[in-house]
Amino acid sequence: MKRELTPKEVIYNICLEDSRTSEDLKGYSQYKEVLEKIEASLSINKEGFNLYIIDDYSKEKIDKISNFIEELYVKKEKPKDICYVILEDAKNPQVLYLSNGTGTKLKEKLEELQELYVDKVFKFYNSSINKDKESVMDYVQKQRNLYIGDLMDIAKAEGFDVKQTNIGFAFIPLKEGTVMTEKEYDDLEIVNKDEIINKASKLKEDAEGVIDKLKDVENDSIKKVKEIFLKYLNEEMSDYKNIIEKEFSEDLGALDYLSYVTSYIEENLVENYTFNYDEDEDKINEIIFKFQVNVIVDNSLNEHPLVIFEQDPTINNLIGSIEYENHNGIYTTDISLIQGGSLLRANEGCLIIRLNDLISNAGAYYYLKKTLLMGKTNFDYNKGYLEFLSLGGLKPSDIKINVKVIIIGDYESYDILYNYDEDFKNLFKLRTYHTPNKKIDSSVVASLNTVIEKIIKENEILPLAPEIYREILKYLSRKAGSREKVYFDYNEINKLLTLADYKARKEGKKEIQRKDITYLANDRDVYEEEILELYKCKKILFNSSDSKVGVINGLSVVDTGYFSFGKPIKITCVCVSGEGNIIDAQKEGNLSGNIHEKSTSILKGYINKFISNYEKIPVDFHISFEQIYGKIDGDSASVAEAICMLSSLCKIPIRQNIAITGSMNQFGEVQAIGGVNEKIEGFFNVCKAVDKIKNKGVLIPSANKDEIILNWEVEEAIAQGNFKIITMDSIEDAVEVLMVDENHTLEYIYNTVKEELKKYIKHKA
Repeated sequence: MKRELTPKEVIYNICLEDSRTSEDLKGYSQYKEVLEKIEASLSINKEGFNLYIIDDYSKEKIDKISNFIEELYVKKEKPKDICYVILEDAKNPQVLYLSNGTGTKLKEKLEELQELYVDKVFKFYNSSINKDKESVMDYVQKQRNLYIGDLMDIAKAEGFDVKQTNIGFAFIPLKEGTVMTEKEYDDLEIVNKDEIINKASKLKEDAEGVIDKLKDVENDSIKKVKEIFLKYLNEEMSDYKNIIEKEFSEDLGALDYLSYVTSYIEENLVENYTFNYDEDEDKINEIIFKFQVNVIVDNSLNEHPLVIFEQDPTINNLIGSIEYENHNGIYTTDISLIQGGSLLRANEGCLIIRLNDLISNAGAYYYLKKTLLMGKTNFDYNKGYLEFLSLGGLKPSDIKINVKVIIIGDYESYDILYNYDEDFKNLFKLRTYHTPNKKIDSSVVASLNTVIEKIIKENEILPLAPEIYREILKYLSRKAGSREKVYFDYNEINKLLTLADYKARKEGKKEIQRKDITYLANDRDVYEEEILELYKCKKILFNSSDSKVGVINGLSVVDTGYFSFGKPIKITCVCVSGEGNIIDAQKEGNLSGNIHEKSTSILKGYINKFISNYEKIPVDFHISFEQIYGKIDGDSASVAEAICMLSSLCKIPIRQNIAITGSMNQFGEVQAIGGVNEKIEGFFNVCKAVDKIKNKGVLIPSANKDEIILNWEVEEAIAQGNFKIITMDSIEDAVEVLMVDENHTLEYIYNTVKEELKKYIKHKA
């Protein structure tokens, strides 16, 4: 049924300020469905219950999600530290999970322990701090002096001086109590030389005996000193070990590691002990400083598990890396050069990633999947060309992880991953979709006010005049495409208020007023102005003041993605005797989209109702969208085309002061269309530019009534009765509005159509 809408039905009159409350101070309600799914994902402690959110990215949304998760995590236990430590093999670091904050303490204690060992060992070697050791050393020295003294006495009696060398003893012949020179030796008779050689040989045999005795003394003494050394280390390190035991009593992992370190160091220091510190120093340092701790995840400052948004999810940033250092052309690495990634830092917590960022980094998606599937991560991917140039790479043990991953992406990508990647289906068992279009209720209004106040405060925006709230809500409702909803998007609200603030300040105002918002909401693009100019100059033909046969004012929307506006289109139809074809000029010129082509087929089904089911339509309809030079698509002009075809058949004119938009089915039922506001305003603007708006109007589907949110100028014209909006449910309603007058009833028009079709049939017969 056709009906003209009243001004009350058209004019937007919902006020945001009237509904202001103190509820939802954090602005969660507009994200309720998503947050509920996030809570479910975090609460289900089973593999695969990660979450994919179908939504656009914005910093505000990430902040909101992160804040919400952190609130849930407040009650959770503190996350553990993750360390790599050296045990037996320095090339194979082992992972150690320690209680919160223990990692750094362990590293510090190990370094203190090592320095303490260095100090204690140095003192043992180089001072008289241990009397038992000194007693043994004195005994060794006395025995050395005794054996060497006896050897020197024997040598002197045989006429030789004794010199001690690195490999033993050297015997030098004497002449009259002084060392014989080479010349003096050369001047000797052969007999005398042989005598000296024989005596020297005998002395060397005696020297070997002395050396063996000294070795026996030293070996026995070293065994005793080693026992003393071990006892010394135990006594000297006892207090520090007790401190360690108390400090790490609640973390057995750290305590066991330090116990292993102390046992290893003491055992190997004693094992490799000699009397000479200079000879032992390198080995001592090697033993003591073999051990290292690298805290790759330090949670000492975190009271609860972390929520991390990884902005650049490369493989290195997600998992971590092993760095290499160049030393004179040789690449080396060690445990200190292992770095943990965000997957490790978010262990026991949550990691948020944008899908676009993830798939933009080669290999990142694969290794993320691998990590989640295995429940652990390793650094195998890091084996690159540097490892082949190095003296040997590291093989750290795998790190077990327990992390929830949230991916934010679009629907199309989700559809592809779900249907073509079996792993994705098993890893992301939860999905949620966020729509910014929210039904207007008290909670949404409260959240909206919270967001507005936050934006004003954070950006130091001018105060808002009272009437502004209605305009903001109207702007957001139009974005949502419904009087009952709002487009709740932080970035959109922020942009609107920021631009309004700029305009108000530029004009010297102390508050943002209504026209600052309406100006932005209704701002025309240059292209739209150029189109209007073409209508004014009659470059585009337009008639809105009389009636014409086979001509109707349809409505279209020009949409570039970043701006859109409506413009009227003259649709014409000529019918001639034919085979029942609908010849669309757009289709013939390859300017018609698939949906538009479908709508022309529906028109043929509708026309069939005017003739017998056993008859074939005897007319060809030539339909054209005049002065349209680009591709058109959609079915929102099908009602207009049908009216045009009927008019062309029955030769009854169509009113040009009423433009029409609407889709229809084969039974003549009118269906909803898109862009209703742009279409209404487009016709209004052209009428205003070319003719006048009085007695003009638009015919739209009833289903689009709740989407009408028009600019103030159109609302004012409707309130004054100069412009009207009429709704329709069927094509009969459209015929009544556009063609019925005092001379032509609906029944007359339909009968005329049938009679005309019969004439064509008879003519063809």
